[in-house]
Amino acid sequence: MDWVLFLIVFTVANKCLLFPLFWFKRNNSTANKLLALLVLLSAIPVLSNYIIYTGGLLKFPHTIFIYQMFGNLVGPVFFFYCMEMLGKPFVFNKSKLLHLLPSLFPVIFWIDFLMLNDTDQVAFAQNYLHSSNSDWRTLVASLTPALFALPYFLSASLAVYKYSFAVKDVFASTSNLKIKYIKEFVTLMLVELGVLFILYTIVPIYMVEMIWLPLLGNVFYFYVIYKSYNYSVIFSEDDYKAYLRFYQPLNDYITDKSRKQTGWVLPENKAIEYLSQLQQGFENEKWYTDPELNLKTLSEKSGIPAHCISRIINERFGKNFFDYVNSHRVEELKAKLLDPAYHPIKIEEIAYICGFNSKAAFHRAFKKYVGISPTEYRQEQATTVVMA
Repeated sequence: MDWVLFLIVFTVANKCLLFPLFWFKRNNSTANKLLALLVLLSAIPVLSNYIIYTGGLLKFPHTIFIYQMFGNLVGPVFFFYCMEMLGKPFVFNKSKLLHLLPSLFPVIFWIDFLMLNDTDQVAFAQNYLHSSNSDWRTLVASLTPALFALPYFLSASLAVYKYSFAVKDVFASTSNLKIKYIKEFVTLMLVELGVLFILYTIVPIYMVEMIWLPLLGNVFYFYVIYKSYNYSVIFSEDDYKAYLRFYQPLNDYITDKSRKQTGWVLPENKAIEYLSQLQQGFENEKWYTDPELNLKTLSEKSGIPAHCISRIINERFGKNFFDYVNSHRVEELKAKLLDPAYHPIKIEEIAYICGFNSKAAFHRAFKKYVGISPTEYRQEQATTVVMA
């Protein structure tokens, strides 16, 4: 059995089957369609490899340039998908057409190829198949899709990592943000792109295209299959609208932060006033028991500008919003675990009363701030009381 041919066919078949699952979904979202396009576009170079491997390149060398034209769209589609997942919907306008320019770039080399005589065209195709004889056209034909994708990948990655660092300044719970998914997604793509660049320098081009490209493509395929459903990122249009509303406070925070001058200082009298308001609200009104609490809703409750709340929590308490809110919830949970009135109630139910919105979230937070699980804490305190 020809395992290289099997690998190529297996890869193309998987991606062609996955595409309609993501694209033809009822009440579909743009995020799903962009992901579907990304899957389909990643199948095209492997399909091109099938033509090459089965001997079709010498008969139809234009395959190389067609593959390049579609391959150069991977970067823009990847970028816009990441922006969708960061709560920035794709809106088509004329400026978006500029992102098609990388796909037109191969036309220059295609024209150059067409101007060659028949002998040189055959020599070009043979050089592509035998990289030891590669000329500059062969190298360009192989590397341009990766080179054009790189700035898009880097731009998307910078945005994703920027959001991942800011998320705990805005939210006390991050499970609905899918930030972990999109961070893993861009990391995987960057790693695969880096591996390809390295392989192109140390392995014959033909081997990279025939073996390594399908292998890396299957890693991407199985990741998308598992993670997209595991993280529930296959949205209907209505689901995505709700997702956008949830993400809005983070986008507002990042926009507001970027507008503030680096040297901006909160006046001391205002800082003391806002600090007192926060402490009273958390101690007397227990704002932290709101499971949907975020920087925006806390600003609405307290009347304090969101950027001022963030500055006070960071500077006066040495914490981010996430830790400040959840440390209060843990303290409330500890008190209730020792309260006889709450002994008949399950620990998970008490955690929800304290503001946690998931079992996993409160277990992580309690272990982080106390060092032991809630059950161990209750048992330990009960033992201490008995011994006393």
